[in-house]
Amino acid sequence: MSTAIRLHAAIHTKHVVRLQRRAPYSMLASLKRIVNRTPASPPTPTKVPDIQLHHGKKRIDNFSWMEQLDHPDLVGYIQAENEQVLFTKQSMSKAAFLKRAVLSEMKKRLHVPRMQAPLSTVAHGYEYYSRTSPYGMVYLRKKLGESKEEVLLNAGFLRSLNMSIRKVLLSPDHNIFAYNTETEGMEYGDLHLKDLHKETQGEKNETLHDVFNFVWANNETVYYTVPNEQLRPYRVYAHRIGTAQEDDVLVYEETDDTVFVDITSTKDMKYVTINSNSLSSSEIRVVDATHDYATSTQPHIQLVQPREKDIEYYVDHHKDTFYILTNADGATNFKLARMPDNMIGREHWQDVITMAENEKIEDVDVFQNHLVIYGRRDGLPMILCHDLSTQETYPVELPERFCVLQPGTNLDFDTEKFRFSIHSPFAHESTYDYDMSSRRLTSVRVQPIHRFDRSKYACTRVYSTSHDGTKVPITLIHRKDMELHGRNPVLMRGYGAYGVSTEPQFRIENFPLLERGWVIALAHVRGGSELGRQWYEHGKLEHKMNSFHDFISVAEHLIKSKVTSPEYLSAMGTSAGGLLVGAMLHLRPDLFKALVLRVPFVDPLSSMLNPELPLTQVEYPEWGNPTDDPSAYDLIQSYSPYDNVQGLNVPATYVTAGMKDQRVAYWQPLKLVAKLRDMLPSPSSSSVLLKVDLDRGHFGGGAEQEIRLSEVAEQVAFLISRVQKT
Repeated sequence: MSTAIRLHAAIHTKHVVRLQRRAPYSMLASLKRIVNRTPASPPTPTKVPDIQLHHGKKRIDNFSWMEQLDHPDLVGYIQAENEQVLFTKQSMSKAAFLKRAVLSEMKKRLHVPRMQAPLSTVAHGYEYYSRTSPYGMVYLRKKLGESKEEVLLNAGFLRSLNMSIRKVLLSPDHNIFAYNTETEGMEYGDLHLKDLHKETQGEKNETLHDVFNFVWANNETVYYTVPNEQLRPYRVYAHRIGTAQEDDVLVYEETDDTVFVDITSTKDMKYVTINSNSLSSSEIRVVDATHDYATSTQPHIQLVQPREKDIEYYVDHHKDTFYILTNADGATNFKLARMPDNMIGREHWQDVITMAENEKIEDVDVFQNHLVIYGRRDGLPMILCHDLSTQETYPVELPERFCVLQPGTNLDFDTEKFRFSIHSPFAHESTYDYDMSSRRLTSVRVQPIHRFDRSKYACTRVYSTSHDGTKVPITLIHRKDMELHGRNPVLMRGYGAYGVSTEPQFRIENFPLLERGWVIALAHVRGGSELGRQWYEHGKLEHKMNSFHDFISVAEHLIKSKVTSPEYLSAMGTSAGGLLVGAMLHLRPDLFKALVLRVPFVDPLSSMLNPELPLTQVEYPEWGNPTDDPSAYDLIQSYSPYDNVQGLNVPATYVTAGMKDQRVAYWQPLKLVAKLRDMLPSPSSSSVLLKVDLDRGHFGGGAEQEIRLSEVAEQVAFLISRVQKT
């Protein structure tokens, strides 16, 4: 029912929150009253030169006015761009037909039962599970041996409120169902505590406000974090059930603007951990989970290890021992250590599991008799089991080689089984149980793709050679009968930032392409963590250009090996992946026929130059500080798409933006498209398109599945209409 308590070997982008000013209601309302007129030509953006001086160098930004939500020209420009997309769809019959066909094909692939398999363990005489209804997720339980279901929460009502569920978690005694909600784009919201006692009839229901994350400490106490005005989680509070929120105890406050706070509880529920993380270091405090705030408002807090530059560590607890996942002592790809819980300090850390050079640890799950290690070997997923009694470590053979591995919730500490799921380019999520005593893998649920002949397709791994001789992995998803004649339409994907790997995951939008003979090429460029921590380190800060060189090398390899040619090559990137793909507009536009940039981070220099933007400082370890460091300024400017586009040989480009996006501000894609339109020598109505979603946050709007599928179908149709010749 909840996310398992885990150790994390990397800080993921979901923790790196960038708050931008939200569009006022009056502005959004006026934008939604768009009159459908027929634009004769693409919008002509207003140029207002903004002359900036940084480190003695002049920078002219003609479209910085778009960063002002109250600028009188902004509404008109957004309206004109959205009308241009509408006009293009209506006037290009092929694109309109393709979108309908693609949408229909994607829907067919979703005709699979989506109910989550029951958890492998039960608690307090109940079995817990969830299922997807046409209106949203439904959380249920039923007593063992009975068929009658009890609805814990039907989340369908949230849709009309433009809200969604962030997390659900039961109290240890399973008498309170806790869930927190968020309004689209906010990334925090209310924490609801629902009393499940039959005799009290919900009289003890409570709601806490402005909650970012939460965990249970015991049956009477819940800990939660709150964000500051810049959306940085910085405080930890303890709430005692049945008391007012204003009486909650402030347990910890993080004053460093480069650090955000998260909380977890150890798997054995002995401790609550307070994690102060930056992009490159961590500092953890532990609090006794049994502390009674009714008798004392001052819990005993222990610091596990003071922060050290570039040292990360994460902890869990088992019996009388802390287990530490860390990159200390040169363990670049992380190792697992332990120390007695009464002898806290790095000097007491003892290695338990270390990794080979081609391996890395990403996650650890602690059980009564075993440790389960999730990681990668040669860039591909792996699971290791470690027997705590014999100290033997052995691998679990996975059913798929090219897949995405997802640990299960695995709430039960005292069990010999654990659950995990995998999904691959050719299959929905499939769920498995592994028995650590018998070493036997059992399939719980396998979900094949509806009306899809998997036997005709394959995943293969090839390598390109980057500018410095580095071999860059490429995962190709393709028909087995693919011919090397240079005319296969190809969609490249990549990300290359924050240590986030580009995964061979299930994507519903791939199937209309695959069945039309397309090849999907996943570029595992530096900046991700596919090949370990060094792969990430060599794709950020002063090494950031490696990401772009790697992506170019992948494109060149596909062309040289006759998989495709520039007339048939396209690319798609989202967020920081939009920066990777967007940089091709000026670095190598000759290699691509079409690009799709989804909420792209394409004006990194403007963002990183403004320390007043919330959490800019948090991202200095990723991109550098161009305000104080001239070399960082020069480097970011050298690859920034907005600063470098020339309007020459521009591939057909489709760009999206979200007005409620708090991570990549709406104005970044707007400014890029405006500059492209201004520089194109003879702009056509469909060479560059910008779709601005008025209700979208960074991870999509609170729209129904039909609307989300329609948006993706439009992007796929755009690619097919620009690239495919038949």
